[in-house]
Amino acid sequence: MKPFIVFYFLLAILTNNILAQDQKVSLDQTYSKWIDSKIVGDNFLIQCYIPNQKGVPTDSLPIIFILDSDMSFGLAYDVVRWLRWSKEIPFVAIVGISYGMGQNDWWQKRSRDYSFSRDQKKVWGDWPLAGGSANFIKFIETELFQFISDEYNLKGTNRTIVGLSLGGLLCTEILFSKPELFDSYIILGPALIWNDKEIFKRENQYFKNHPTLKANVFTAVGGLDQKAIIEPWNEFVDIINSRKYSGLFFTSWVIENETHISMFPAGLTRGLKTTLNK
Repeated sequence: MKPFIVFYFLLAILTNNILAQDQKVSLDQTYSKWIDSKIVGDNFLIQCYIPNQKGVPTDSLPIIFILDSDMSFGLAYDVVRWLRWSKEIPFVAIVGISYGMGQNDWWQKRSRDYSFSRDQKKVWGDWPLAGGSANFIKFIETELFQFISDEYNLKGTNRTIVGLSLGGLLCTEILFSKPELFDSYIILGPALIWNDKEIFKRENQYFKNHPTLKANVFTAVGGLDQKAIIEPWNEFVDIINSRKYSGLFFTSWVIENETHISMFPAGLTRGLKTTLNK
């Protein structure tokens, strides 16, 4: 009998030691894999959340694409799970596009991928890598969509893209260059002043040739954001409202008493509820 007592005693000690050790926090039902983009000439860490549920086949799930995923994936994950728990949105998958190499790497490379040119006005300083968004958009269209289909069986055609600041600028560029890539656009605190508001010229060119814009757009800005964000955003909202694009669902919101960063959780929450339940 004594050997059994000793065995269970040792097992109890081992179990307590394991439980006492520090453990990394992990997000349930999430996955990550690297993709080598030949178009951009760089590697991206793709972070996915695929809910365990029986109601919707994985290959039919709506997909939320998150830019700046190095900083935003956990936030998006929590917001989506809370909203789904309260049945305020349908089941969705999340695909985060991350650089996976730390904040300094993310901060520089996002300027390369989210901007279409160098900012000659240097409103926020000089960004030597800027101007590579055309390659990044092509990466999304020809490499990323196929990657998540092959690796995770995410083939849903209902796609939403979410971007903050320069990410919001990229979303706006896609909206007026390849609007068919996404059904919905959540554009938060967009850096529309970039390169003397070049994005306005792109929208104007699109409008001359396309009276129809089939998209569901939600855009928001923090009421305490800087003028370089708020003033071009107000101008943008006025322009879009005046266009009367056929097929466009457009919603705008000023989030009072919030800054460029603090508006993000509220903007994402309202944006998801607005676009997914249109």
